[in-house]
Amino acid sequence: MSKWINKDLFTKFQEEKKDEAKGNDNTGGLRRSDVVWKNPEKGTVDKAKIYEGRFVPDVNGNFYKKYYYHLFRSGGQWFSTLCPKTHDFSNYCPFCSVNSKLYMGTQADKKSAYTYKRKEKYAGNFYLVKDPRDNEADEEDKVEGKVKIYDFPGKVESKLKEEITDQENGLGLSIFDPGEEGYNFIIKVLATKPDKNKKVWPDYSASLFSRKPGPLGTEKEIDEIMANTFDIDEFINNMERSEDDIISVLKQEMVYDLVKDEMSKLKITPSKSKDEDEIPDFSDSPIDENLDDLEDKGAAEEDAPFDDGVSKDDGETSNEDITDADLLAELDSL
Repeated sequence: MSKWINKDLFTKFQEEKKDEAKGNDNTGGLRRSDVVWKNPEKGTVDKAKIYEGRFVPDVNGNFYKKYYYHLFRSGGQWFSTLCPKTHDFSNYCPFCSVNSKLYMGTQADKKSAYTYKRKEKYAGNFYLVKDPRDNEADEEDKVEGKVKIYDFPGKVESKLKEEITDQENGLGLSIFDPGEEGYNFIIKVLATKPDKNKKVWPDYSASLFSRKPGPLGTEKEIDEIMANTFDIDEFINNMERSEDDIISVLKQEMVYDLVKDEMSKLKITPSKSKDEDEIPDFSDSPIDENLDDLEDKGAAEEDAPFDDGVSKDDGETSNEDITDADLLAELDSL
């Protein structure tokens, strides 16, 4: 048994993934740009861009975690925040509530509701073995041979979950083992054919784990790799915004009145010392999104339904209901 893997933690993690498959899904001061691996770019319909690495446990033995967040343009700047439902789905989130309330309104309200839609991602430590972008990168920007946080979409997570939950044929904890029994993950990113809006999306379907196991280096080198992993909980919690920031942006978006009473009952109110008209600077957003993974073709299906008193059929905004060309154009220009 690999000394770098906590079998008890993996067994617990394995059970969590099995529960999710059954439908029972129950860094201090880290700068995102310093620790996150730039999302892999897509190739073409016929030729994938290929990246390779190894998922490894974090400093506490955690493998990877799912989180929810909100990201939208406000006052000409990007605002992002961790959704409280990340920690407990019963937690109150003003942006989820705004989404639900707007969706119950007019068609224009439904279109606005899409702005505040909850999104989903996964975060884990990823040791980079191959990134073709290194060939043209400056020395300080090269990532091969380093551990980064990989922020990945549900289409990638499904590949991991399959290996974790299939106890008969899956690779199990070996997909996280940096030692000789571990397996690299080969990310092959194709492009879909243009959809009805002539948009092309990333296709991860060809991604797979390597056929042969192997160590990431000598025992000493692996010890160094594991010493440079990042605390996943710390990374995720670092996305939280202050109550003052949240209320300020709700006011700027002119949707604060929709949730003011709810937030008051929960004692979520602005600080008395803060200028009520002061809007914080959100230009240094903690979530630096990749367009293709923010709004990929399967986003509507992958995002959890909004359940703030609204059923999935009535309360979830889909790509069929609105046109997000403007948002996509803005993201493309970043």
